[in-house]
Amino acid sequence: MNYFNLLCDIRENNRNKNFLIIDERVYNYNYIYKEIDNIQRILKNSIKFDGYNILIFSKSFYFQVISFFVSNALNNIPIICHHSLSYKLLKEIISKNNINYVISDEKLEFDEEEIVKDLSEEIKHIYVYKFNSKDKILNHKNICFGAFTSGSTNTPKVLYRSYESWTDYFYTQNNIFKIDLKSILFMNGSLSFTGNLNTLLSVLYEGGTIVTIESLSPRRWIKSMKDNFVTNIYLIPSKLKLLSQVAEEEISNIKSIFTGSELLFNDIAHNLKNNFPKSEIILYYGASELSFITYITYEEMNLKPLSVGRPFPGIKVFIKKDCIYVDTKYHVFGVEVPCTVNDMGYIDKDGYLFLQGRKEDIINKNGIKISLLKIEQEIKKIKEIIECVAASYDNSLKGNEIAVFIIIDEDINKEDILNKLKNKLMPVEIPKKVFFVKSLPLNDSGKIDKKKLKDI
Repeated sequence: MNYFNLLCDIRENNRNKNFLIIDERVYNYNYIYKEIDNIQRILKNSIKFDGYNILIFSKSFYFQVISFFVSNALNNIPIICHHSLSYKLLKEIISKNNINYVISDEKLEFDEEEIVKDLSEEIKHIYVYKFNSKDKILNHKNICFGAFTSGSTNTPKVLYRSYESWTDYFYTQNNIFKIDLKSILFMNGSLSFTGNLNTLLSVLYEGGTIVTIESLSPRRWIKSMKDNFVTNIYLIPSKLKLLSQVAEEEISNIKSIFTGSELLFNDIAHNLKNNFPKSEIILYYGASELSFITYITYEEMNLKPLSVGRPFPGIKVFIKKDCIYVDTKYHVFGVEVPCTVNDMGYIDKDGYLFLQGRKEDIINKNGIKISLLKIEQEIKKIKEIIECVAASYDNSLKGNEIAVFIIIDEDINKEDILNKLKNKLMPVEIPKKVFFVKSLPLNDSGKIDKKKLKDI
């Protein structure tokens, strides 16, 4: 069983129902099925099938969706790649992750012998590239798809998942997030981010509808939500912050807003509750390797600020040597549970989990342990700031020092920021360097790549 098979099953009773609404272009279940079926028939003459790694390289949401299902239709393993990668890193990813083919909607600067076929005449803007990887990955029969995470090196690695490792939990997560057959869910961003991919497939599982605007335009998001009678929202907290800043009136048909990847601060949650009064607001904590771990509701956020909640049903969480360990059966291949992804934290007397950052995010300065995550949290609370990341650097005289990289929405200077922090942080926690940037480097999972900050 794979996700093309699931799409076929759902389509049987929902042929004329909208599956995707992308920048106001509407595609029903039957149209998507026929598009996928047509492409996979043509590709059968160009590529091998049954267990090959297919890297999908595109910034188009539609192309990512179609290529994902086409790969599954050919019984291959789709892996959606983050689009803003250099060719050098893309080649390293292909080489080190045993990628057999790349499918893209743009001509890529690979060697001529790596181009299998220019299919843009038969299928609009589809190019296929073949690489001299191993024949296929071992023990592929239970592998349905792959997703990238950052390893200990600069080259992202593929994590492989079975169909059941996500679908067996869809019923539980959809019940918590209020996703059902009637759901019309708004989301934004690339499907290379596993949170987006999981959300899309969980809505498909119910036979619901996905709505997206591809640009980072919160006012367009609001209009789309109204025009399409959206019932659910999935956005990361930094995007929810943007949404809360432009929402000017109540939208009463939203029944759930769920988010992950970052902390959701109380002031943003309050603003969202005012604008979407009938919504259940949920923050979850998860990991690409382990899927969902804990979650917290809006009411609980008021009681336990900065907590990421208590475990999802069937998931066990405990602390060992300050590290968070998780016991779950919904993990990627190659993981032995209980497992840690090296996040640090603690569980309070009521069973709520609090994050302190990764091991590398805890630095020792003058004998005091400092959490870079805590510093980021306090800076992100400043209303003029859109995004922030803290990093340590070595000072030859004073040891570890702290630098912050900040994206601002309104005018604010370094002195104002540091003055606001003086009431929230210890003197030793105050950053020594502040950099104002227009964007932050992302890894293949769509998350901030701290290793690349040194190049800024």
